[in-house]
Amino acid sequence: MRDRVFSALLAVVVGATFVLPMIGSIVYYAFIASPRYASEVRFVVRSSAPLLSRDRYASSTVEPKEKIVQDTAVLLNYLESPAIIRDLQSNLDLRQLYSRGEIDFISRLGAKATQYDVLEYWKNKFSATVNPKSGIVELEVIAFSAQEAHDLLKLLLQLSEKQVNKLSSGMWNDLLASTQKDVDAATKEVGDLRALFRDTQNQTGVFDVELSAESIISVLTTMESNIADLRSRRQALSQSVEAGSPQLLDIERRIASLEEQATRLREKTAGSSQEGTGNLAEYSGVFDKLKLNLKMAERKLESAIGDLEKIKLVSALQLVYVDNFTEPTLPDDSKYPRTLLALILCLLAFSGVCGTTCLLLLFVRKKLD
Repeated sequence: MRDRVFSALLAVVVGATFVLPMIGSIVYYAFIASPRYASEVRFVVRSSAPLLSRDRYASSTVEPKEKIVQDTAVLLNYLESPAIIRDLQSNLDLRQLYSRGEIDFISRLGAKATQYDVLEYWKNKFSATVNPKSGIVELEVIAFSAQEAHDLLKLLLQLSEKQVNKLSSGMWNDLLASTQKDVDAATKEVGDLRALFRDTQNQTGVFDVELSAESIISVLTTMESNIADLRSRRQALSQSVEAGSPQLLDIERRIASLEEQATRLREKTAGSSQEGTGNLAEYSGVFDKLKLNLKMAERKLESAIGDLEKIKLVSALQLVYVDNFTEPTLPDDSKYPRTLLALILCLLAFSGVCGTTCLLLLFVRKKLD
């Protein structure tokens, strides 16, 4: 009885772990499995920084290699993240693509699949490998028709390039806002200094120190010439008329008036003014300081505007490119399933399971004996 029981158990084990699974595998792979088409592409992630470095608006530095490696890693991580599912859904119906009724029940995406289920399903429908030396990425996408695989791969390239460039957009926006603040602050500073310069001109009555000095010197020279001429006339007249005569008194009044005016003019250029209004020597220091501050503020504004224009130009450009040097392939034949290879693997797997189970039963029988 024990031999019969163990013989029956062995028959059941062989049938359950080898015969039936192999029959099911043969039926599935030969008659049921839906053909799956794979579209492939090879690309590298490139930066436009080396090209921009030759432009007069761009920085002279070239983007380091580490940045390209990081962008490539970000791209690959993006391809298997929930973000790629969201972005794909906004461009096509991913569920409809993989859950059509003509797709076999094992390969299709469940109609009630959750977001997590869709992501896990998607991870089995693409593969990406990177050559660590060259940085070349080989990307393969699987779909259930050749055209769908081709179109999906093209969409992936576009979304990946957009996503990598989006990483820099926030930084450039912050930098643009910061630079715009610098321009606004420099503009306000220049305006305030120009207003202060104008107010100082109005308060002192001096438009330009050098022009005012030249004008005063010219007038003073004329006055001193007139004083010298009047003194000569007084000397000549004193020999022919008596002292205190009206002619001499008139000349002396004119000389005294001109000398007083000359003294005031000299006080306006240097020395202490009796009126306390200041002189050109004092105004010269004030105006020189104002001009220096205004010149520095204008240079600062010019530099800030230059930086703003650079940032506007660079931020408006695409900084990272997903440069595919091969076009996404349009497969002529299905790549999966590989029926012969799949059946060989099933044969090995089921043989192993069957053999292990049978050996376990024989071990148990031996122990019972």
